[in-house]
Amino acid sequence: MTFSSEILSLQAEERREQLQALYQLALEIAELHDLQQVLDTALSYCLELTGSQFGFIGLNTPDGTAMDVVAIQGFQASSHFYDRFHLIPLRPNIFARVVLENQPVRSADAMTDPSRIGQPRGHPPVQAFLGVPLRSQGTPMGMIGVANRPDAYTDEHEQLLMTYAAQVAIAIRNAQLYEELKAAKADLEQKVAARTEELDRAKEALALQAHQLRLLLAQTVTIQERERARIAHNMHDGVNQLIIGAILEVKAARERLARRKAAHVEEALQRVRAVLGQVDSEIKRIIHDLRPPTLDALGLPSAIARYAERYQVFTGLSCQAQITGQPRRLDPETEIGLYRVMQEALQNATAHAHATQTWVHLAFSPESVSLEVGDNGQGFDLVQIMAQREGHLGIVGMNERAQNLGGFLSIETKPQAGARVILDVPMAERFEAPISPDKEQHNGHIPAADSHPDR
Repeated sequence: MTFSSEILSLQAEERREQLQALYQLALEIAELHDLQQVLDTALSYCLELTGSQFGFIGLNTPDGTAMDVVAIQGFQASSHFYDRFHLIPLRPNIFARVVLENQPVRSADAMTDPSRIGQPRGHPPVQAFLGVPLRSQGTPMGMIGVANRPDAYTDEHEQLLMTYAAQVAIAIRNAQLYEELKAAKADLEQKVAARTEELDRAKEALALQAHQLRLLLAQTVTIQERERARIAHNMHDGVNQLIIGAILEVKAARERLARRKAAHVEEALQRVRAVLGQVDSEIKRIIHDLRPPTLDALGLPSAIARYAERYQVFTGLSCQAQITGQPRRLDPETEIGLYRVMQEALQNATAHAHATQTWVHLAFSPESVSLEVGDNGQGFDLVQIMAQREGHLGIVGMNERAQNLGGFLSIETKPQAGARVILDVPMAERFEAPISPDKEQHNGHIPAADSHPDR
């Protein structure tokens, strides 16, 4: 065998080994999904097949201003070194030219290369150097760099590394897509879990609200029946008895007229007049109990003043009513809603607060009307009360009224610190007309209107 034949045989064997290595590289990295494993495996093959001592893989940063060294072998860099120098600026130098020019760069001695601009302190000297671009659809996405081969890199090394780089670029892109897909899947699962949890909470809240509404409805029906029974009782014991008394007095007067006893007739008619006056008062009281006429006639401020006056008389508690802003008539639904919330809050103060003082503050502004009802009583634990299944229907009722008005109800309280119920209602379309000054003189505390109850 001649010398040239031996050279050809060695070259063929070397080519076969290179092709076999390329095939093994393709098989191995095709099975990998973790990006760092793909990078480390690919770089090991490149160093081995080119006989290099040192190598790295850099990927372009998203903003395209630098290259991030994502894999390095043959140089055990400290974490401090890597943190400071892992980014290579993409400006003309022996490394960045590979990406900037999108072509291989080769140097027999990088230390003396004209495009060298220095190296970080602590970095090993770089003599022979070969860098090839990593391309995705023809566009550079980074580079593979190998260095410090005992002899200079040849055209064959350059061609071989370019071939490897094409396989590595595909594997890197696949690994990146896999990680993006995995991140998107994890994000989707997290969103689904969060949404499921949100829906579960909404379902529980709706179930609780439905239960509360059922209890509230039952309580409303009970209250209605009790109110009907009370009205019937009042009519029987009050108005009915007075009417019977008046009938008897009229009968007695007729008998006296028949006996021509005029003086006694006048006396009987006076008693009839007194009885009918009592009937009138009793009927007015019953009407007031059903719906306060002051609310319809004069508006919410006067109705609140009257109720506060009556509240003091019947409970013995001080109740100061105050109006601020420019009082205006509201639509009937808003006025009765605010009035009923005030009633409920003051009744709760009477029944549970053990207070000595209460107050009602109604504030008008161009944008809203605000009702505040407070007391200096013992307060309560709002969270604990709301956790009870049936012990807070008054609060539920007030909140339902607030929602029906498009308003917001808040309760400020804690044990031994009194309580404040605040209802804010936006007034975009709820004002009807200003209250004339001759009907309302309410700056500060509202004077009592009369002695009839508005309950």
